[in-house]
Parts: sequence; structure tokens; C-alpha cells
Amino acid sequence: MQDPSILSLLPIVVAIALALWSRQVVLSLFCGVFVSALIVHGGDPFSALIHTIDPWMLDSMADRDHTKVVLFSLLVAATVAMATKSGGTAALVDMVTRRAKNRRTGMLAAWASGMIVFFDDYANCLIVGSAMRPVADRLRISREKLAYLVDSTAAPMATIALVSTWVGYEVGLMDAAFRDNGYTINAYAFFVEGLPYRFYPLLALAFGFWISFTGRDFGPMRAAEAASLEREPAPVTEAPPPWKSLLAIVPIAALVIVTGISLYMQGTAALDAPAPLFEIVGAADGYDAMLHGSAASTLLAVILAGATRAMPIKDISPTLVHGMTALFEALVVLYLAWALGASISDLQAADFLLAAMGDSLPGWSLPTVTFLLAAVIAFATGTSFGTMAVLMPLALPMALNIEGEAGMIALGTSASVLSGAVWGDHCSPISDTTVLSSTGAGCDHTAHVKTQIPYAVAAGLVSVLFGTLPAGFGAPPWLLLPMGALACGGIIWFLGSTPEATTGRVPAERAGK
Repeated sequence: MQDPSILSLLPIVVAIALALWSRQVVLSLFCGVFVSALIVHGGDPFSALIHTIDPWMLDSMADRDHTKVVLFSLLVAATVAMATKSGGTAALVDMVTRRAKNRRTGMLAAWASGMIVFFDDYANCLIVGSAMRPVADRLRISREKLAYLVDSTAAPMATIALVSTWVGYEVGLMDAAFRDNGYTINAYAFFVEGLPYRFYPLLALAFGFWISFTGRDFGPMRAAEAASLEREPAPVTEAPPPWKSLLAIVPIAALVIVTGISLYMQGTAALDAPAPLFEIVGAADGYDAMLHGSAASTLLAVILAGATRAMPIKDISPTLVHGMTALFEALVVLYLAWALGASISDLQAADFLLAAMGDSLPGWSLPTVTFLLAAVIAFATGTSFGTMAVLMPLALPMALNIEGEAGMIALGTSASVLSGAVWGDHCSPISDTTVLSSTGAGCDHTAHVKTQIPYAVAAGLVSVLFGTLPAGFGAPPWLLLPMGALACGGIIWFLGSTPEATTGRVPAERAGK
């Protein structure tokens, strides 16, 4: 297309509308790409189908950096599967929970465990939930509260961690948006620089901390916690051997350390003179570094599991394959997301939208509008990855065009795409992590959704009022984040109360039991 028109937005509308209606992300993204091809070929369906496959799908698969992202994700998934199957992750969580003697320390232990299992949201939901369930029952912490603490650390931690099963996907979307629109910006460095603008994930973690530390609740969660105090505490269960925690600690440490060393070595080799750490990281190839770290992590996980006989040798290969195959749908979504981004770029959708909007949408409002739109889409569709795939190719080029460079508006807007997607992932009743959180915690799914939505909405409002809105006017995130964290604590303090205040019953630890 020579001149962008309103038809350039049709693929995005089709992808979003179909996802809302069908809740089938793969089908919706494919249809979005196919509609783009129909526009390019003047409505010829056969030519459009060919164009969808070649060049858009094939190019997204053949790209070298895309392949690195896929390999990284597969290797991290394999490492997670090894650590889980060998009992290493459960032992690691038990190290945190061992000191839980009362309700407060029990809730803080659950929250901290979610912070430790940062590398994958699915692993977080299932491992932390199942490992903390006996502790929560013993301390009479409701299953609803446990499910909330698991859910409020799963996606928020995975999306902001420098190394996780999410980071390759997120960086890949940013890189595709840059390259498709002619920008030569290091996507990994841009991702790191934008972390302070990830207001919702960071404030969701703060909200979970305040809930745990104060022991105060409001809304349906307070009733659930009051009911839990009427139950008899569960007996103490046998803990896994402490040494098994090394089966998770060593591979995770290798993943982080080797990635960091690779970034530093590549960056220093690329720069001619000493430079700040961030410039060194920016000069490195983040894809290579993540691939190096994930390869070292998987290799150590295999060696440790075999050397310690934590699992039979014959089970190692099936475990690795099982971990990788669990990512199949996510990888299909990723490839389609790359193809959709390329098709939107070819149709010049961002150029049309920018020209059509003119000055109607001021730059300061773009992070907030993007966050709200991403939140609505992710809540309705139940997929954070699909939401990111649809919005990132459109929102990031718009911000770059408005600002003219990768500055505050671009950082805030890209962060809002990811943050709004996490909000929907956190509380949508059809989200994978919402379902897995209730499953891991052994909580009724409807009860989990009902009790956590008031908390997610409160944290989301704080993220807008103390985050995206003032950040749009140039307020520094290092000032906004502490203010937002204090606002979260204030909401809990003024709206909440302790469950014993509702029941009049003294908790077990204060009764000397």
C-alpha cells in the first residue's frame, strides 16, 4: 500500500474483536494476519493465504533473533521442568516457609516464595500454591488468600524479571516494532530502561506485601479470612530434604549469572572506552546473553539431577521434552504476533492512526490510554501474551512518532502495554494464571476471582493515579513508585480490618497454640 488508509486498522480490529468473541488467541491472530493479506491483494483469498504464509509467517520463523528467543524460552521451560520434577523447587519454597510460625509470617512467606519463583508464572502458580497449601491450612490462612498471593506474584514477577519465560517474548515484540518501523534501538536495553514505568506489576507486588504484613482485608476476602479462623488448623506435613533446594538454586543462579556475565563481556567488547553499566548492557546482544544463560541453566539442571539421583536417568529426557512442549501454544502465539506486527507495519497502520488523530490525543495521555485498553482486552480475552501481540506493534510506533525518539512517552507506553496485559492476566476469570492459581492453592475458582478482583482494581487505580498519569507529564518513576506503594498501604489500612476483628476469635499463635 502506497498511502495508509483506515483499512490498515482493520486487521487489529478483527484480531481484537474475534479474540473477545471466541477467546481463541491463535485463531484471532491468524485471522488478523490473513485480513492484512486480503487488503494487500485486493480481496483475493488465495493470494492472501499464500502471502500470510510466505513471506509473513516464514519470515517470522526464519529470523535469527526470533529463533534465539524461541530457544531461550524452550531451554528455560526445560530447566523449570527439571527443577520441578526433581523436587528442587518445592525444597526451595520450603526454605522460605520454614520460619512461618503465625498468620503474618505465613502470608509473607507465600508472598516471598512467589518472588523467588520469578522465572515462570505457570511454575509460580502450581509450585508455590501446592507447596504453601499445608502451611496455609496449618496457620488457618484461607485458600482464597493463598490463591491471591500466588496470583499477585506470578505474572507480575515474570513480566519484570530480567530473566524469565516472559522476557524473551516481551523483548521480541519490542524489537519487531522497532525494526518494522525503521528504528535501530536495542530492544533489551529499552526493556530494562522501561522497568521503572511498569507501575501495575510493581504496585501489585506492593499491594500483596501490605496485605500480608498488616493482616488487614476488605471486601469478600475479609469474609473468607474470617471463615478460615473457624476451621481447625491442619497438621504439619513432612518437609522435603533441604539439600534438594540446590537442584533449583544452582540452575536459577546460573541462568541469571551467566546471562549477566555474557551481557557484560559482549558490551565491554563492543565499546571502545569505559562506560556506565547500562550502556554496557545496551551495547550487548541480549538475545545471545539470554541464550547463553538458559543453555548453562539447563545443562546444570540435568547434571545435578543425574549426579544426585534426584530422579531416574531415564526420566531426564522425557522431563525436558515435557517442559518444552508445554510452551507450544505460547510459541505459536509468538510467531503469529511477529507476523501480525510485520503485516501492520506493511499496511502503515501507525502512520495512518497518527495522521488521523493529529493532536486529538496528547502525548501525556498515551501511557494511560494504552494501559486501560490493554487491561480491558486482557481481562476480556484472558490472555496477556495475545494482548501484548495485538497492541505493541501499534502503540509503540505511535509513541515513537509522537515523541520523535525513545524517551519517556515511548518507555511509558510500551510499559503500559505490558502492565495492562498483566492486570487482565491477574484477575480475568478465564486467564491461565488465574485458573492455575486457584488450582495450585486448592481454592474454588469462582471464590478466587471474587475475592481478588477488589484488590486488583485498587492496585490498578493507584497505578493510573500515581503512575501513568503523572508519568505522562514527566514525573520521575523513582518518586511515583514509593508514593504509589504508600497509597496501596493507605487503602488497605483505611478500608481493611483484621479477620479476628470480624469474628472476635483470637488467632492460634496469639492463643499460645
